[in-house]
Amino acid sequence: MIYTGYYAKLKDYIEAGLTPIAISGGVPDFYSKDYLWWKFLAPSWDIFSKYKNGELNDFGYMERYVPEILGKINKQDFKQKLLSVESPILLCFEKEGFCHRHIVADWIENELGLPVAEFKIQ
Repeated sequence: MIYTGYYAKLKDYIEAGLTPIAISGGVPDFYSKDYLWWKFLAPSWDIFSKYKNGELNDFGYMERYVPEILGKINKQDFKQKLLSVESPILLCFEKEGFCHRHIVADWIENELGLPVAEFKIQ
């Protein structure tokens, strides 16, 4: 299973045996450089900044993110890369609500046929 989550729960994910993969443009100071960081899944600065300042709504964000970021990924190469990671969890900053990790999760499910779920701490 592939999971998604957010950095504030990193310790819980590690304790659960998951392998963290950062998918944001930056990472928190406590995120070890020994962990994976797939910057190619991060939104561009232009998309991120326009969303944060209100120039893009959720729909506008998706309209740009999917073709500009996900559309450039070789699906088979990415699928192999993802499947080579034991118990992966894709991480970003947002705790709840709209977030690019959910767009990535939907894309992985729809385009690669792999199940993805938000990890729930027991």
